[in-house]
Amino acid sequence: MTYYVALSPVQEPFSLDPDPTGRRLCMFQVIAEKRAGVNVLAEIASILVDAGVGTLGSNIFADPDAVIPAGPGPFIFLKLDGGPGPKGTLNGGAGAYRRPMVRVLTIAGSWLAAEAKAHAAYSALIAVPSRQVVA
Repeated sequence: MTYYVALSPVQEPFSLDPDPTGRRLCMFQVIAEKRAGVNVLAEIASILVDAGVGTLGSNIFADPDAVIPAGPGPFIFLKLDGGPGPKGTLNGGAGAYRRPMVRVLTIAGSWLAAEAKAHAAYSALIAVPSRQVVA
């Protein structure tokens, strides 16, 4: 269980070029402000599953080695993208809060489906102030 202070979007969802099979892609990034812990991708996936956005391993993939299934989806792929570094507190020390950045990529057969899934994920993630998250 990890304490999350907030999840802050870096930008609104935006379109990318289609993948090699012609599926449409939509992406955004969020920065998590959280207590130190491992497996931030599983924690972000847990938030999305709890919000009803999808199912881990079926249409949400939180493993950098995951292979996105063929077909129209929509699918969500989560990838760790670095981040601005830790934030200290007076009582917690220099690295009290970690700030990893996560890329949220949606893949679907149509732009409307990719965009809708991205906005569902976006809405679920920005609604996470001050909460414990279990992966």
